[in-house]
Amino acid sequence: MPETQARPFSMLSPRKTLLFTALYLVQGLPFGFFLFTYPLILRAQGLSLTKITFLSVVNLPWLVKFLWAPLVDRYFWPRLGRRTSWILPMQLGLAASLALTGLFAMDLGINGLILCLLVVNFFAATQDIAVDGLAVDQLTPAERGHGNAIQSASYKIGMLGGGFGLTFVLQRFGPQACFYAMAACVVAVMPVLFLVRGDRTAAGEDEPPMTWRIVFSAFGEFVRRPGFVWLLVFLLVVKAGDAVANPLYRLCLKDQGFSLSEINWVMNLLGIAATLCGSLFTGFLMARFGRLRCAVVGLLGQLLAYVAWVFLAAGSPALEAVAVVAVLEHATSGMITVVVFTLMMDAVAVGAAAAQYTLLMSLHLGVQFLMGIPSGSIVDFTSYSMAFLVAGGITLAVLLLLVPMHRAKVFHLQGT
Repeated sequence: MPETQARPFSMLSPRKTLLFTALYLVQGLPFGFFLFTYPLILRAQGLSLTKITFLSVVNLPWLVKFLWAPLVDRYFWPRLGRRTSWILPMQLGLAASLALTGLFAMDLGINGLILCLLVVNFFAATQDIAVDGLAVDQLTPAERGHGNAIQSASYKIGMLGGGFGLTFVLQRFGPQACFYAMAACVVAVMPVLFLVRGDRTAAGEDEPPMTWRIVFSAFGEFVRRPGFVWLLVFLLVVKAGDAVANPLYRLCLKDQGFSLSEINWVMNLLGIAATLCGSLFTGFLMARFGRLRCAVVGLLGQLLAYVAWVFLAAGSPALEAVAVVAVLEHATSGMITVVVFTLMMDAVAVGAAAAQYTLLMSLHLGVQFLMGIPSGSIVDFTSYSMAFLVAGGITLAVLLLLVPMHRAKVFHLQGT
């Protein structure tokens, strides 16, 4: 079917909607706190931008989680289910590690804090392997547009809670309360696992047991597909510009004299709400116009936003101007995220979904992790405007990459 034609589209059932909304929402909560709120605390304490962005090293488990993804595909307790066997203990570990980090946060040095956050992210990343595998198992091709919109939007709502919501908790009760609140939210969503259907036989009675040979064979089949190289390049670079710019928005505004409250309302509430709307809307747009056109619109919007940030960072902008650009950037970022997740689901093979999807996600997140580290150094040695200009240049290159991707029929990849 040509990409320009509408693809089969199906809305998720209320059960699937609630299940994946809750699971992805709780994953976005700590990410929003560490990405949006915690850097402002460190900046207020006088840390340089280079040191602040280097702390993204705590995201290392997300980069290398593909190393243990085959274990998640192969080993499980049949009475609980293939994916639930991993989701439940990882949620318990995540809640416990968040609570313990909060308990000892005030007594930990920077090295101790990094170690604790690495443990937190290990549980979160491993849970993500199983949740992504569950989504690939249970979403039909017709449901993927809406399903990935729900996934992206729910994650952004969690980020909104971690950024906007926990900023208020921080101001009133301190950083320890933020960790306790996140742990409580993780525990609160555990009952939604009762909504999982068909997980017990997903790889037991209906499929042969997963072995390392099957997993590696699936990887080999995957990389031999036509268009795989272009898909891989796209996944590596599509969010690289965002990785450079995203850690700097709030720090730039703080250095320009905006208050924490103003930054919280504009960037966390308004910005993430725009991401939520962009993500949800893209699920419907994709069914009508296809993956390619949604990618073009999203990347063009990102490019325009980065150009605007070059000028905002160089002057003394009004809060209203910042709000307009923030809405544009966040909405189009949400569009791109949905397209990326859908392309990855299209590409993975049934039978090794968690392992293949996790490998792609690790590669995708890995570049974001690596590109985010030097973003502070770019500002320390040049300026905020130069960093946003770099982000715009990367995004322009990704736009041009869509041409060979279309010719290689990357937007038609379908797992078997």
